[in-house]
Amino acid sequence: MRKIIVMLLSVAICLTMVSISFADVQENVSGNFNPPDTSTAMQMYNADFDTVGSVFTTVGEVKQVAFVCPSWSDNVGCLTVTLWKWDTDYKTTTKGTPVSGPFEFEDFEDNSILGFEYEEGNYLPAGSYYMELSDARDDAGSGVGVWSLGVNYPGQAVLRDGELVNKLCLRMYVEYVVEPEGVPYGELPAIEKAPDELGGTDTLPAATYFKMSELDLSMLDDMSSGYMTWEVNEDGTLHLTVSEGSFDAQYSMNFAQVFSLDTDELEDIECALYPYMAIRLKLADISEPQGSGECFMYTTSISGATGGYSTIISYDWTNPDWQTVVIDPTANNSFKNNALNGDVWLGFRFDALNNSATVDTEMDIDYIAFFQSEEAALAFDGDFSKVQAANPTKAPTEVPTEAPATEAPVVTDAPAVTDAPVVTDAPAVTDAPEVTDAPVVTEKTDNKTDDKKDGKSNTGLIIGIVVAAVAVAAIVAGIVIAKGKKK
Repeated sequence: MRKIIVMLLSVAICLTMVSISFADVQENVSGNFNPPDTSTAMQMYNADFDTVGSVFTTVGEVKQVAFVCPSWSDNVGCLTVTLWKWDTDYKTTTKGTPVSGPFEFEDFEDNSILGFEYEEGNYLPAGSYYMELSDARDDAGSGVGVWSLGVNYPGQAVLRDGELVNKLCLRMYVEYVVEPEGVPYGELPAIEKAPDELGGTDTLPAATYFKMSELDLSMLDDMSSGYMTWEVNEDGTLHLTVSEGSFDAQYSMNFAQVFSLDTDELEDIECALYPYMAIRLKLADISEPQGSGECFMYTTSISGATGGYSTIISYDWTNPDWQTVVIDPTANNSFKNNALNGDVWLGFRFDALNNSATVDTEMDIDYIAFFQSEEAALAFDGDFSKVQAANPTKAPTEVPTEAPATEAPVVTDAPAVTDAPVVTDAPAVTDAPEVTDAPVVTEKTDNKTDDKKDGKSNTGLIIGIVVAAVAVAAIVAGIVIAKGKKK
């Protein structure tokens, strides 16, 4: 039996239909306006966005329209659902009168269908609509949200805080009065996408990359969940095995720990400049597809696998050869905001499968690298010598040899200065002083003669003496200051 919460809409709604809001627990409902494996729980409680919703187009009269929403097993928390007829853009649409709602679903059961049901005679007409989730609350703190998947889907366009999000769809359930033939959705209205603030145009990966054949992978044992084993292939690639029946098989790929690298030698990978991560891999057996994986991002602001900081890993289970799997966290608003605040990559948690493995699942990994765009990641041919050529290692500074003649002359030690000539006491003044011989002056060293023997001027010597004099003066001044402070 369907558990129904009934609320008659306000008379102010300028439509003749009467709608009913409901919370229906149907854990097996996969939705028909989204891919079948839409299985990533998007947390909305305490997230850094307020609203998320889908623009969609129906092709006939509709009985029910809803999202499938988790409450993290404790059946506690609140979400508000609102439905509008789509009009031009987000602002124009949401300023208009809603078709249904807003309605708050309070303490709904985990994996409930939250939305609206329409009665016979007042079905929802075919057309383009926008349905939104907002006002997430959870006193228990476990969270509430919506099931999602990090891919584009032609049946809906996702808006987050009013902005179109690339590669994201929500688990959405639409029940028609008469099931249409073919695809259940119609053409989406044109929606302008905000300028992309992440990435760039460079076709090469970041200078820091991880090619398995060049790395010491011995520390992987300490980073595994225990459900995933590894070995090294003859060609140096990494071979992973996820055991049958295992769930949440994962590696915490902390760059400094897993690859035994000194973090001082790692060139920072800026999240805003290199937001895309690519894994070159090969699936050992494609006869039994095991769905997608999941990636949690580790950055300077995101420590560990944190709810709301993950994105889907989509494998091509029709490809028996090597494939480049691009992990795109740009649809994750939490990652985007931290990336734009100057975060750098520190690693990631690689969950090979997002569900329990029905058979032993194996894959080989060649490299992991970071790119400025998805197009660049897919086009890269794996030749990392190009990266090295574009980022040459700085040559060590050599110890200078004897200065060439064109440079300033080498300053030698100042020659010893002989004692000043002794001056005899002045003769006593008498009425008529007696003239004596001039006092004998000792011979002084002729500095000019020494310099001329080397064929050099005495400029360097003068500089050396002046510098020495300044140094002595500084010492004397320091002593004077010190004494002055003691008084």
